[in-house]
Amino acid sequence: MRNWGGLEGLSEKGDTVATCILTDLKTVTAIDLDKYHKSDRAEFNKEYRKGKLSHYQYMSIAYVLVLGYTQDELAFVMGVDQSVISKNINSGIKRIQRELRAYLEED
Repeated sequence: MRNWGGLEGLSEKGDTVATCILTDLKTVTAIDLDKYHKSDRAEFNKEYRKGKLSHYQYMSIAYVLVLGYTQDELAFVMGVDQSVISKNINSGIKRIQRELRAYLEED
């Protein structure tokens, strides 16, 4: 998750494994960096509805793990304690793992 940009770079170069991993992560998380980079933050923040994460899990993972903000910065903006961000990241990662396992079991 912390190397989302690296996965995108490898995917653009034709790395099929990176493409598959990125596709699975995008499906589960609904993180769409194109919307973020186009400064469409309100739309970016609503994307969680298309994925499997709660709003707080999505925001915590997208902004901290994918975009590189600190937990303290996000906590300040969201008006919560840093521990809330940490808990949401941990529970969100567990949710992603469960969802990816479910995809494997369907095949």
